[in-house]
Amino acid sequence: MTGSPDEDNWLEPAPAQRPGQITAAAVLLVVSAFIGTTIAVHDPELTQFGYLLLFVTIGAALRIRGGGRTACITASVTAALFFCCLGPHAIRGLSDPGGVYQPEYAVRAIIAIVASGTGVGLLYSPPSRAYVRARRHRTAP
Repeated sequence: MTGSPDEDNWLEPAPAQRPGQITAAAVLLVVSAFIGTTIAVHDPELTQFGYLLLFVTIGAALRIRGGGRTACITASVTAALFFCCLGPHAIRGLSDPGGVYQPEYAVRAIIAIVASGTGVGLLYSPPSRAYVRARRHRTAP
């Protein structure tokens, strides 16, 4: 027992502190989604799908900060979908600079892919996994 009986919550353990990796992962995933959406706006076939992924990523990022395991999985899936959507932009933009896909799209796509990959890597780092695990056990009945 670390608290005094006069405190209201002296029997409850101290809540786990959110590691910086969780916040950095959420920020990187949202930034990569915004960058991916700026590319998708110029591709009529990807515009609606890009916006959908953006909103799902923002929702998952908000839930990630709370320690949600489902949100981590959702963010990982949206990052993989962004990779599948932005990969062709990066390849075509670098291989055919005068075509429809411009080199600046390729650079933005590469930045978005690296940011989302780093964000997913931070989500599954040991401090982040420990935080999510602690939050899951704390909320389990």
